Amino acid sequence: MKTLIFAGVLAVAGGCAHHIRPAVTEYNGDSVTIATPQHHPRHWALKAAAQEADRICRKGHGKQAEHASARKDSAARTNYDLFLCLN
Repeated sequence: MKTLIFAGVLAVAGGCAHHIRPAVTEYNGDSVTIATPQHHPRHWALKAAAQEADRICRKGHGKQAEHASARKDSAARTNYDLFLCLN
């Protein structure tokens, strides 16, 4: 029984947001666009994108990222999230 529970926990943990690799596609100091693949659940992808945007905004000017908009590219199966770098 313990083995079954442990295997279930590992299966759930295998799909968490930390496995998503967000990519910075644009950055100008005031905003950053993050691309994530669409084959992950949207809330996980958005969480990973927000963490990466926050890291980039803090590194650049010590600012905090705030989600502004999202765009889907169905052909590339990619989400593009725009974040503003605010004080």
